[in-house]
Amino acid sequence: MKTPAASSDIQPQLIFNTHWSAAGALALATAVELEIFSAIHENHTTVEKLSRHLNLPLRPLRILLDALVGLGFLHKSKISYKLTPESKTYLVKSEPRYLGGVLTRIYKNFEAWKDLKEVIKTGRPSVPAGDNHHRTQFFTELARDIFPTSYASSVIIAKKLGVGKSLKGLKILDVACGSGAWSLAFALADRATQVTAQDLKEVLDLTRQYVKRFRLENQYQYLSGDLLNQEFGRGQYDLIILGHICHGIGEAESRKLIKKCYDALKPSGRLLIGEIVPNDLRTGEAITLLFGLEMVVNTLHGDVFTAKEFKRWLSLSGFKKVGSFKALYPATVIVGQK
Repeated sequence: MKTPAASSDIQPQLIFNTHWSAAGALALATAVELEIFSAIHENHTTVEKLSRHLNLPLRPLRILLDALVGLGFLHKSKISYKLTPESKTYLVKSEPRYLGGVLTRIYKNFEAWKDLKEVIKTGRPSVPAGDNHHRTQFFTELARDIFPTSYASSVIIAKKLGVGKSLKGLKILDVACGSGAWSLAFALADRATQVTAQDLKEVLDLTRQYVKRFRLENQYQYLSGDLLNQEFGRGQYDLIILGHICHGIGEAESRKLIKKCYDALKPSGRLLIGEIVPNDLRTGEAITLLFGLEMVVNTLHGDVFTAKEFKRWLSLSGFKKVGSFKALYPATVIVGQK
């Protein structure tokens, strides 16, 4: 029979790591804002070189660099610092998958999270819904910031589905499209694909910018309106994309939206739902569950939903085949076929 571990053998490592994780997030965001990773990429690899290049004092810079080493974002030799593969890919400003916009949102996030206790006690989000102007501004900024990860996910999905090879000439509806990140890879993979980009009128101005950047103007048309009230028609589309939508609107509206998408699909058409999805018992991994807590902080009905829940909702709406696969971390894609 095993005896319980003595209290002296139980270390508070998990508690302190969690307690200090906020400091780590701020250290990372600060390094991104100061363009430290970009400077190291340009061969300013010592404290002295970085200090001169960035016009920063030596002592706090050296301590920040060492903290980034401890966090796993830099390697360190006796006199110089080197980027890790993750830092090179995602933290250098000139790289296509640069995540600086997402990471520096942390200051806004902390402003909302500081009221977490009251949110839990009252069930009301920290940030009021605001007027339409502020809502539009929020979604436009968010769409711009998360473009790199959403677009990278769309590249993975398009390849997985065989777009441009076994799937050609698709008619796609990209719902609440934001920057268009979730559909751009489909249009690039097959020049016969046509996309209807749906979002608020002001947000579609951002969509047009990205479409123009990718030179896909001839493959896009636009449908302005609120996704919850917008009519999608019946039997019109081969593919409908819901990229990071359901977590913000909650279960009831998500189920209505899924049924509306089912009606708008052609026979054998597919619905793609990109989401941050916890396991079926909601026991991990931590980022998926913390994202759910962010929905409590920022929305009235938002939540994270399991693959099992999505599959049940899709089946109840009439979808015959439902599956899922991983996209770029931490996104999962649920696929339903009519």
